[in-house]
Amino acid sequence: MVEDKVRYHLSPHHDGERVDRVIAFFSGLSRSKVSDLIAKRLILRNGIPIKKGSEIVHTNDEISMPNLVDEAVEEIASDESIDFEVVFEDDSVIVVSKPSGLTVHPGSGIANGTLVNGLAAQFPDLREIGDPTRLGLVHRLDKGTSGLLIVARTPEALENLKFQMQERHVHRQYFAIVAGHVESNKGVVDAPLGRDPKNPLKRAVIYSGKYARTHYEIDQKYESPFKVSILNCRLETGRTHQIRVHLAAIGHPVLGDELYGGRTSFNIENRLALHAQMLTFLHPKTKNLMNFESPLPAELTSMKDTFR
Repeated sequence: MVEDKVRYHLSPHHDGERVDRVIAFFSGLSRSKVSDLIAKRLILRNGIPIKKGSEIVHTNDEISMPNLVDEAVEEIASDESIDFEVVFEDDSVIVVSKPSGLTVHPGSGIANGTLVNGLAAQFPDLREIGDPTRLGLVHRLDKGTSGLLIVARTPEALENLKFQMQERHVHRQYFAIVAGHVESNKGVVDAPLGRDPKNPLKRAVIYSGKYARTHYEIDQKYESPFKVSILNCRLETGRTHQIRVHLAAIGHPVLGDELYGGRTSFNIENRLALHAQMLTFLHPKTKNLMNFESPLPAELTSMKDTFR
């Protein structure tokens, strides 16, 4: 029997954040859905109904809310034509490799043709996990980025893996080709990120943004046909567009990233020179350490080989 309540205990990493953002993070629900539940006084903090989404949470707060797995929602369409690779699967977790150009989940006017539509076709049991528009997705990748993603297959696995993400126990490493020669062989970009006040489609380094840190290390530098650096980047946090914004902020945008100033005049079509290549986490059920690596897609290998 499914319990009628789910509970989340907050760690120091969420201390001082808005309660609606924290609930959306844990539950996978949209912010509008969270706002609706708050307005109906259905979400409690430490046993007291939350009145406003702007309330600030603190370490050790307990959030309780209805379990929505049985709620009637518009069903995600199954699409067997969606191209993605299943790297690993068992009864608790699925690891997939997403190609560049594939949107991860429906939203912003996109209802079909996403990774989630493909997951619904291949793994129908995911319809009962988390947000019904995300089917167990633990995290996301931008449309133009390729590589590894974790999908939870049970509610318990989803909560555990989201907690691991929150506590920074999930190791994510990215391959990136950026414009110019990065000066330091390794470094950390530590700069808060938030919505760009001048462009709602972009994120920017702003004082009032969320804490964000990206580690990078140079793998190679090339001079021709123009100067580039190949980096290995590791996420300490996972903000929207984080690597792209952080690298652009230090003057080395990802190639192909038109939104953040990355050079696009080279032989790479409709994608970012960014690939989620390594992923490490603890299996939510067995607690075994799980390590995965995704080879570079052919188009990035070909692009890399053009530099000297």
